Amino acid sequence: MHKIITFFVILLFCCSCSKAEQPTDSTGLGQNAGTITTFSPDKLCNPQADAATQKVYSILCQLYGSHIISGTVANVDWNTREAENVKSWTGKYPALNAFDFINFHSSKDVNAKGWLDYADISPVKRWWNEGGLVSCMWHWQVLANNGTDYTCSPGNGDKETSINLNDIDNPSSSTYKQLIKDMDQIAGYLGKLQAAGIPVIWRPLHEAAGNTYEFDGGRAWFWWGAKGAEPFKKLWRLMYDRFTRVHHLNNLIWVWTSQTADESWYPGDDVVDIVGRDRYGLLQYPAMKDFKNLTSAYPHKLITLAECGNGDSNDIAPLGKIWDKGAHFSWFMTWYDYDYNNGKGADHRFAGAAWWKDAFSHDYVVTRDEMKSLLQAE
Repeated sequence: MHKIITFFVILLFCCSCSKAEQPTDSTGLGQNAGTITTFSPDKLCNPQADAATQKVYSILCQLYGSHIISGTVANVDWNTREAENVKSWTGKYPALNAFDFINFHSSKDVNAKGWLDYADISPVKRWWNEGGLVSCMWHWQVLANNGTDYTCSPGNGDKETSINLNDIDNPSSSTYKQLIKDMDQIAGYLGKLQAAGIPVIWRPLHEAAGNTYEFDGGRAWFWWGAKGAEPFKKLWRLMYDRFTRVHHLNNLIWVWTSQTADESWYPGDDVVDIVGRDRYGLLQYPAMKDFKNLTSAYPHKLITLAECGNGDSNDIAPLGKIWDKGAHFSWFMTWYDYDYNNGKGADHRFAGAAWWKDAFSHDYVVTRDEMKSLLQAE
């Protein structure tokens, strides 16, 4: 059981992390001796970021190197079911919950036959009000080649998409117009969160490079990476510009997800706040290697384990072993198990009770009650 920690008032520096200032442990969580990372973070890439968003980023910077924030992802879309699993197993909630806009075409505000409502932000608002950090991602589904289904997968099959991202330079193309339409819909939901005072750790267009660099014949498995690095970077910058300059979304912390060895895909320091890595079946030595490589490539960015869990060949190592090898990620986020959440499996596919109990046995793992105290500190 995680020990009860008395929180001190957090000393937020300038409400945002500024370059050349070294974070010290003023969180009141207690230092994990010998693990403070020498780190000089960039400021948020959006100079208009609101005060609440700057505060969240400052907390992330303050904790970096001495603590790791625990996180889960919604069971498909707009809920906290995985976080509830963790609570039932451990008695504590994870500090972060991620929500996915994957089914945005089926939202009731745009589809009369829709089965969920992204315009109803109450699940997200409730999580934030209870002291949890909010992250959002977007499995951006576009119309498949068969004209009826939606998909993220590139290709020429019926249930794949042949969307041509090379048309991103042509505002009169059908591709460009559809991209703008979809982005504007998502911006509307993010705008509702901004109006409610909710900062969002925003992780779009993840895993763009796929396994392109892992072996011969590797490829991107999402359409936003299928045409290569340059069209992808243009799409990222188009989204950043659309969200910040057109929709004036100043509540976003921008997370780019690396596949490692994909520096040519990096959109740029001016449009990225945090660099993430998605890893399944992660063992402690590969974790150490990933963390070392990413901190070397992006020395002024927080590095996070943006997705994790058991893999096809290996189970994820206990968090303590990953941490002890020096992989001091900003946060981790375990993936959801749809079958388990619907009563079809006895054991969780990606991270079950034993893994989470071990994680919360370490004092450097931040839970929601602890995050709430940090967020409420003046």
